[in-house]
Amino acid sequence: MANETQAGAAAADPAQLIMDPQAAVLDARPLTRLAAWIEARAMFIICVAAVIVISMQGIPSHFSQDGWLALIAGRQIAAHGIPQHDYFTHMAYGVRWVDQQWLAQLAMYELERLGGMQMLTVVYVLITGAAVAGAVAAARALGGEDLHVLIALVAGAAFYLATAITIRTQGFAYPLFVATLWLLASEIRSPVRRRRVYWVFPMLVLWANMHGSVTLGVGLAILYGVAQLVAGVSARGVAGLRDPRSWAFIVISPLTLLATPYGTAVIHYYRATLANPQFSRIVTEWKPVTSVPVLAIPLFALIAGTLYTFVRAFLRARAGRVEHPPLFDVLVLVALAAGAIDAVRNITWFGLAVVILLPAAITKLRGGLARPLRRARVNRLLAIAMTAIATLAAVVIVTRPDSWFTSTYPSRAVPKLKSLIASDPNVKIFADVRYSDWLIWTNPHLFSGRVAYDTSLELLTPHQLSQISDPVAGSKGSGGLLAPYGVWVLYPSNKQSNRELLKRPGVHVVMRTKKVIIATHPVAARPA
Repeated sequence: MANETQAGAAAADPAQLIMDPQAAVLDARPLTRLAAWIEARAMFIICVAAVIVISMQGIPSHFSQDGWLALIAGRQIAAHGIPQHDYFTHMAYGVRWVDQQWLAQLAMYELERLGGMQMLTVVYVLITGAAVAGAVAAARALGGEDLHVLIALVAGAAFYLATAITIRTQGFAYPLFVATLWLLASEIRSPVRRRRVYWVFPMLVLWANMHGSVTLGVGLAILYGVAQLVAGVSARGVAGLRDPRSWAFIVISPLTLLATPYGTAVIHYYRATLANPQFSRIVTEWKPVTSVPVLAIPLFALIAGTLYTFVRAFLRARAGRVEHPPLFDVLVLVALAAGAIDAVRNITWFGLAVVILLPAAITKLRGGLARPLRRARVNRLLAIAMTAIATLAAVVIVTRPDSWFTSTYPSRAVPKLKSLIASDPNVKIFADVRYSDWLIWTNPHLFSGRVAYDTSLELLTPHQLSQISDPVAGSKGSGGLLAPYGVWVLYPSNKQSNRELLKRPGVHVVMRTKKVIIATHPVAARPA
């Protein structure tokens, strides 16, 4: 034992290390390998850590009505199975409900049940960070030089984070989008056809039970099939139209939308959401990006820059200077750019696609191969520092009390509403959409079926949607929108409409704070 101790001491002696250089190499090898590993992935680590840190800033404000709907629906699914009818709101009570997002809702609820809001929010942020990590990895794998990946990341991540930081079921779709696009883009470049591309189908099936954005994934798969057909026709003429793989993606991909517990009933869901023109009148995210100038101006600049890059690449390819850009990349970016212009909610997907596809085009245009960024030591230090900051931020979130996560909501409103309901057990509540699902999550027995409506807008009739898009105009007359509701829960930021509503005869404000306005309203005829 003494001999072993002496040997260990001798091995740790600096003088011995100087005398024996090989011992020093062997001793330092693990640290050297770790440093090399970090340097090789420095940008990857820095980007993911930065997204995580940014996403964790102001988490209470990131948890909005969509997140509360996910939790109450997930709780319902855990207790009673996949829902068939809505019993949360008064306006849609008993209406047939196709809960397309059931799997993501259940996942969010189980995370909250196991570790509270602390675990749910941290895991969600890690999911959004994983999507960015995958996008960076995909960009490098497709041939993007690190500097060009960084340029695309700065531009694309800004649009991604504009909506991705909101905690809701859509977050579970981000990694699926990245994985689908990465797989299809890599296969379109491969000179050899590989079976792994068919993994797209099970990913779409999973996605079809997570979020309605699976329609984007289906679109990517169809564009892959179209691009393959075009390539086949270019190479083999009319015979290229008989390519079975291309037609498999064009035909089978849309069928994955039906691979849910609701089967063909999901067709109505997509028709009631994607093809509903009234959504853009109610929800900002469904409005054209031109309605939000702070997003529209940089978006059009990014689209113009992307278009300029690919046009130049095509011109240089015709001159034989560089390789021709894949048609698939062009089709994807054009389609997603059009979607981003059409609706604010789509800028997220365009941002991710830019990060994945644009760097390779820039690198080829510049005539270079994928090379790592310089200043390896600086990159390594930045990677370590950003990882430490992200870890610290996660620890801070985990140690926050439950009340912190709902600090942007009016907790004092719940006791006041309880007292109003106690005085009139049949009273109905017209609550701004911001509060509806939060109230139901807080006390399901008291508020379920009592609040007017929530974010499941596809369950409402066109007439109901028209009324809630303008509560002031929709509530005029004895049979107006607000007539059956004896209690109003209004969002203070809607100053103009609140002013019109609160000055009506018989309306009495019982609570007014920076977070909520609660008023009572005489009900002429009580609904059955």
